[in-house]
Formats: sequence, C-alpha cells, structure tokens
Amino acid sequence: MRTGIIPAMSSPPLADLHLHSDCSDGRLAPAALVALAASRGVRHLALTDHDTVAGLGEAAAACAAEGLRFTPGVEVTALWRGQSLHVIGLGLDAGDAALGAHLEDLRRRRRDRLQAIGERLARRARLAQAPA
Repeated sequence: MRTGIIPAMSSPPLADLHLHSDCSDGRLAPAALVALAASRGVRHLALTDHDTVAGLGEAAAACAAEGLRFTPGVEVTALWRGQSLHVIGLGLDAGDAALGAHLEDLRRRRRDRLQAIGERLARRARLAQAPA
C-alpha cells in the first residue's frame, strides 16, 4: 500500500530527516506521522514543518514511545537574491526565543500576503460581475 507519505520500500530507510506534519502542510499529526515512519522501518527522524516548531514536542514524545531517534527541525522560508528558498534546520532548540520570534514573523507575513491575494481576487470577481 502506498500512502504518498513515507512510501513502502524494499529496503527500509534508516532515517528520514525531512518530514512534515499537519502543523504545516503535511496530512498527519506528528504522533501519527511517527507511527507511520516506524511501521515503514525508519529508525531516526526529524520533523521539519514549514516555519513552525509547534509539532516537535508531540513528535519527540512519540519517537520516545516508539524507540526512535528524534532530531528536532524546521524548514525555514528564506529569500536569497529575490528567490524564495526553503532551508532545513536540524538539531535546533525549539524553545529559543529568537527562533520563535523569527518563525512567527514569517507566518505573519504569509498570512498578510494571503489576505492581500484574497482581497485582490475578490475585487477582480466583483469587477467581472459588474454590469457593463
């Protein structure tokens, strides 16, 4: 059975250091993701949700319960020379105040950008429906 998340392999991976939970754009809660990884033979994993460390505690506890090695991580959105990049950070301190503030700023900017896009689309829809 292939779920699209951590595909079944003939030789199971020992580690997966780039996983997303439903704390960002994944489909499974951190504990469910850990259970799936364990069932697929993963022995060491990192949760690297986009711009949030919200799921790290749950993932760490689930890894401990499953006997898996856990590395806390995050996938940070960055700009470089006008290009959007995603940078994986591993082994971080999820309680670091500066990191938390930076991640919150990234999420706020994303919300603001999505709000502006929604407003532009709504304006265009109203213009398209206006009588000529």
